[in-house]
Amino acid sequence: MSRTLKVGVIGLGFFGARHARVHAVHPSAELVAVCDQDPAAVEQLSSLTGAQGFGDFRDLLAMPGLDAVSICLPDRLHEDAAIAAAEAGKAILLEKPLAHSAEAARRIVAAVERSDARLMVGHILRFDPRYVQAFHAAAPERLGTPIHLRARRHAVRSTARRLGDRSSILFYMGVHDVDAMQWIARSRVARVYAQKREVLGNGNEDALYAVVNFENGAIGCIDYSWAWPDGLMNGFRSSFEIVGTRAATYVDCADQGFYVVDDSATSGGDTHLWPEINGRIAGDLADEIGHFVEATLQGRPYLQHHREALDAIPVLDALAESAKSGRTVDVLR
Repeated sequence: MSRTLKVGVIGLGFFGARHARVHAVHPSAELVAVCDQDPAAVEQLSSLTGAQGFGDFRDLLAMPGLDAVSICLPDRLHEDAAIAAAEAGKAILLEKPLAHSAEAARRIVAAVERSDARLMVGHILRFDPRYVQAFHAAAPERLGTPIHLRARRHAVRSTARRLGDRSSILFYMGVHDVDAMQWIARSRVARVYAQKREVLGNGNEDALYAVVNFENGAIGCIDYSWAWPDGLMNGFRSSFEIVGTRAATYVDCADQGFYVVDDSATSGGDTHLWPEINGRIAGDLADEIGHFVEATLQGRPYLQHHREALDAIPVLDALAESAKSGRTVDVLR
């Protein structure tokens, strides 16, 4: 492989446009191609970065010299693009979640493992200093035996309206915390019981609450909502806690530590996830993409193995089934 990673970005929506911008300025990457079904999005990113534009990801994957792709499509479109990229032997950075169902996720993993491809799933909390420090604070020699966990993630209703029935609260937001809970607890979720509310008519769940049981005996509580009015500062808030027999640790992301005040309201801004600082996207997303580029070039393992990323998807399927049926559901792996 060359000294720089030649990268294409498939899907130029909210995340794809940011992936393209980060790749374009990374010293070890060369953004050579962008792809989207929307010609205007392709034209905008091509003009901004100088990358060649495509309307079909298959044409992008056939581009000579291409080493890797960021796939930033909606989760229900991941399977075809990821399998095609794997069969083309490309290194893949796939935005979370891995797929929209456990069956689709397993097909992606099987295609990757049949080929010479590599796969990293974009679980951004693995690069968030707050959650990484919680992981280390929850090491067994410090925490003891986990007793209980709680994860909360809330967003505004305009996000739910924008996505409609193309995604769900579980796969768009919930995958963050399911992955984080299993990672920080050092244990997988074995059983779930969930309830949901659908009142606002956005085509997806307004809120979902769940109790989960871990293989190591811990219990957990999950609290998801995107029913908040759009005036919620920063558009989201999240928190996480784990309590053990020796100690406890928690993360509170109710705000970003930055405020703007005028006579009408107090507002905030992003200081952690993908803030634009001095004309460049920084923060957790830039660190995630930078890790993908450097680890791919150097042949090092990714921070998270793709099979660990796969572990979150059967939990999401079980939560969806439980919320629909009203029964406790075992996680099938």
